Amino acid sequence: MKTLTQKITKTLTVIVLTLSTISVANAASKVVAADDYITSKICVAAVGESKIQLRNVIEDSGLNKRFVVKNITCNDQNILEFVQEYGEKPKKMVNVLTNGKYNANVNITDLAAN
Repeated sequence: MKTLTQKITKTLTVIVLTLSTISVANAASKVVAADDYITSKICVAAVGESKIQLRNVIEDSGLNKRFVVKNITCNDQNILEFVQEYGEKPKKMVNVLTNGKYNANVNITDLAAN
């Protein structure tokens, strides 16, 4: 007959293994540049979490933030959409790119209900 300690140990082991498996499965994927183009470097920096790194990459490129926002696409998406979908801290990075002038909040009004 199993003791209470053995049952608790087995139960805890199963729980720990299950949770560790789930955390590995949910691990965030990392965005990596497929080439050495400056635009790819900007896209990678934009989805990271360092505002300083993003500013440095843009500054080193010789481009300005307005040009980056209007002209750079990442995986066929506007850079702001790309950051919102894949970014580690999307709100912070979008604010860096747009100087805080971009509002991602959307209000939906049901016109048929009125």
